[in-house]
Amino acid sequence: MVQTKVNCRIIIYSTTLVLLVFLQQVYTFCPSICTCEGDPNVRTWCIGVGLDVVPIQLNPDVRFINLTANQITHVHFTLTFYYKLEVLDLSMNRIEALGSRNFDTQANLRTLNLSENAIAAIPKDAFRGLKRLQVLKLCRNRVETVHSAAFHDLRNLIELDLSGNALTSLEPATLRHLYSLEVLSFQNNQLLEVPYERNLEHLGRLQLLDLSVNLLEYVANDSFVALRELRTLKLGGNILTELDVGAFHGLNGLKALDIVDNNLTVVPTLQLSKLCNLTYLSLSGNYFEGLPAVAFLNLFQLQQLHLDRLDRLAWIDARAFVDNTNLRILTLDDNPSFTSLPLRLFHSNPNLAEISMRRNALIRLDAVHFPLDRLHRLELAGNPLVCNCSLLWLWRLTTGYGLHESSDFRLIVPAAAAAAALITAAQPPEPPQDEAVPVAARAHHGLRIDRDEIGCDRYEDGRRTRHLLRAMTEGDIDCPTHLVTVVSAVLSILLVLATGASVLYVLRASRRRKQLLTDDDDPRRKAGVTELIVPHPQKVDRLELERYLAQQQSLVNEYRALRAPWELPLPVKEDLKYGSVAATGRELAPASGPTTDHYETLDYYQHQHQQQQQQQQQQQKRTLSRPHIVFV
Repeated sequence: MVQTKVNCRIIIYSTTLVLLVFLQQVYTFCPSICTCEGDPNVRTWCIGVGLDVVPIQLNPDVRFINLTANQITHVHFTLTFYYKLEVLDLSMNRIEALGSRNFDTQANLRTLNLSENAIAAIPKDAFRGLKRLQVLKLCRNRVETVHSAAFHDLRNLIELDLSGNALTSLEPATLRHLYSLEVLSFQNNQLLEVPYERNLEHLGRLQLLDLSVNLLEYVANDSFVALRELRTLKLGGNILTELDVGAFHGLNGLKALDIVDNNLTVVPTLQLSKLCNLTYLSLSGNYFEGLPAVAFLNLFQLQQLHLDRLDRLAWIDARAFVDNTNLRILTLDDNPSFTSLPLRLFHSNPNLAEISMRRNALIRLDAVHFPLDRLHRLELAGNPLVCNCSLLWLWRLTTGYGLHESSDFRLIVPAAAAAAALITAAQPPEPPQDEAVPVAARAHHGLRIDRDEIGCDRYEDGRRTRHLLRAMTEGDIDCPTHLVTVVSAVLSILLVLATGASVLYVLRASRRRKQLLTDDDDPRRKAGVTELIVPHPQKVDRLELERYLAQQQSLVNEYRALRAPWELPLPVKEDLKYGSVAATGRELAPASGPTTDHYETLDYYQHQHQQQQQQQQQQQKRTLSRPHIVFV
């Protein structure tokens, strides 16, 4: 009996011990193909181990599970045990359907990654119960439709990634309950228009919106008007040809705007002018032919501007960046039609520190083009520059020649000399020998240039050859010093002569004007007689003067008053020589013809002097007091 009791106790103790050991093993069980960390195993990684289902033998208190790169096809009834789960990564699997309420017990889940699967649709209750979820990644799937109530419980969601799917539109109110959403990505879908009405208009806290690589053709007015907190907007990779004037209305807080790789033909100056707080702008990959004056109107806070891959860009107005006083970084790379850089282009940009103009068609560059005293980085490689005098300043920067001491600066171009002097004035100390940096790469304020790639073209025997600037000597650059000096001297002399001639002309004109204004005592001017002033009067013959006055007197006497027909005397003896009446001077016309005019001629009075004197006596007796007209 006693032995039996002892045996029973042994069995009980043994069973209890086995149960305790088994329970402990179960509580801390971790599959051999997985990796578990924490106490007790609250973090588990089963990456690329060939699992076809979610393992159910993990610690029920596990908080982090990573099942990336497996062959899992569904999540039905496999997550019920892990009610404390906070992070679940099921990316790069073969999940085709999410089912309904499979995450209902994961009330503490914060991050869910379902990217790179084969999900085609998101049903109504796919995410039911995930009330604390903050990050949801559904990128690179095959999603074509999203039920309007699929995100109903995700009121605390902060980031939603739907990029890389096949969405063409969203059902109304799909995003209505995402009140806390801050990041939303629809990149690389097939959206035909901005899903604003009844969707984006409810996202008052949204800060980043990515609509790039879709099929958007235009942006209508007020497409983002309710997104007051939006800071970043990406519209690149679409087929945008037009932006309505009010397309960006309401985006007063926008900081970054990306409109790369679209079909815009003109800079949307008016549309962008409303973004007064914009600091980053990229318009690369469009079809602008030029940048007009004040192309970026009112963008006073702009700091980065990218204008790369503009295949048709041929010109830039010198005032294009006049409003961008805070501009720090400017890139103008890969513009094959851009051949010349206007002078004073960066005159209104005192904060400009980095300029990149690589792989353009620039032939000539002068030191006055760039604010060398302020730049930290300058990249000019890949341009077909011609080796001439205009590149001497750039040769000095790339080779470091003459930059060791301030007394060695003897640049030909005056502007380049001033710029090089500024570079030398603030040259940093020499680095250690084992960390030696070329002088050209550590110019003023750490100015760095792509010295190993900048080259220029020389024509030798009718052939164009490419040479690296740093490998050339000063004699290889076609820039004779005496020629530049002579040209400068000639231009200076011409300028002085032109100035002196202008001063003499102004003084002479002023003197003549003063002489005319002060000549008020001339009696002829007071009498109102306008005469030609002869500077050297000639001596007049007295006999000729008397003869001239007599002739004038005879002409005065030959004037004849115009009389009415009834005042004329009767016709008298006809003058045979002239066929006219002596008393009247009228022709004797035939009876059938009309009466001729009664104007007298000077020739008649010269041949009929006696008849004229009689007529003048009669005329003096019949003088009328009324007005009359006199003819010569």
